[in-house]
Amino acid sequence: MDILASYLKSALSDGLIPHMREPVEDVFAQVVQNKGLPTRHDFRELRNRVDMLDYNTREVTKSLHQVKGRLKRTRELLESLS
Repeated sequence: MDILASYLKSALSDGLIPHMREPVEDVFAQVVQNKGLPTRHDFRELRNRVDMLDYNTREVTKSLHQVKGRLKRTRELLESLS
């Protein structure tokens, strides 16, 4: 009889788990939203922004080095003409 009761309890709990999971997930989502805790989307967005800033910084640095090189060549050309 214990085996039958155990079987019925496990079948009942397996059937209830999906129905209980959604309300619990909703509670966690509300807590995260109300507390202002960062979500995966927030972390992803932050990572994308940091990556974009890193790319822009590398491009600006590369452009500055090109400008410095041109200024140096221009200065050398002007000195050679003097």
